[in-house]
Amino acid sequence: MSVRCGYCGKYGHNSRTCPERTEKSKEWSESYYKKQGRKKGSTTMCSYCGLIGHNRRTCPHLKRRKQEALKTIEGSVSRALLEFQSWGAGVGALYEETTYWKESTASYMITGDKLEAGVTYREERYREGDDGWGNTSWSRNQVPTFRIWVNATKMFGDDRAPVRTEVSKVFVHSDEDRQIAGLHYLIPFAKESCNNKWLGKSSNSFPSVVAERLRDIAVREVNDYYSNKENKHPEYANETWFDNQEIMERHGA
Repeated sequence: MSVRCGYCGKYGHNSRTCPERTEKSKEWSESYYKKQGRKKGSTTMCSYCGLIGHNRRTCPHLKRRKQEALKTIEGSVSRALLEFQSWGAGVGALYEETTYWKESTASYMITGDKLEAGVTYREERYREGDDGWGNTSWSRNQVPTFRIWVNATKMFGDDRAPVRTEVSKVFVHSDEDRQIAGLHYLIPFAKESCNNKWLGKSSNSFPSVVAERLRDIAVREVNDYYSNKENKHPEYANETWFDNQEIMERHGA
């Protein structure tokens, strides 16, 4: 079978020798995307993307994923705080929590203190929906994901109860230009099975210092994530995937 070009789709040549490619395109390809396989004069394999020709410190794919994650922080923080408000978990909301063993009860209030909010970062697939038969469908690719939560301060109750308790997290997934909030983690918060009961909801907004704290933590979380050598690109060592990304970007897809 004749070779098919991955650039123009025609048979008889490959993308490296394609007559339709400009010299500038070839130079850009060689400098930005390092292909898997042993290269003359280089045996270095990147621990992040799994391709030959560069290391983790100079990896263009790590740099790009990190930049994409950092760009989603502002929108993710704003989206999460709005979700808390829309479901009644805004500043001033009051709820009752019963311990797991049902021995004590305490009341808590969301005060909007900047120290009572936090965020973690990871890359994961998000839930797209259920088909009605008990089967869950998940997104195809791992995408930047922030888990954002707020805490509440104990107002009344047994002294043995914790001073603060965590309100259910909101997961915000950023898939290209879309943002998907994992509300299924917030909706059941006050259900009996979760040992919580709303005493008074609030749609009051959070102070700007809360959003500022979350943004600062998120930046640190992203930097730590990509500095951790155990974290790899979701398409680690998948040369075909990286080649397809190059083609799509060149054609503006």
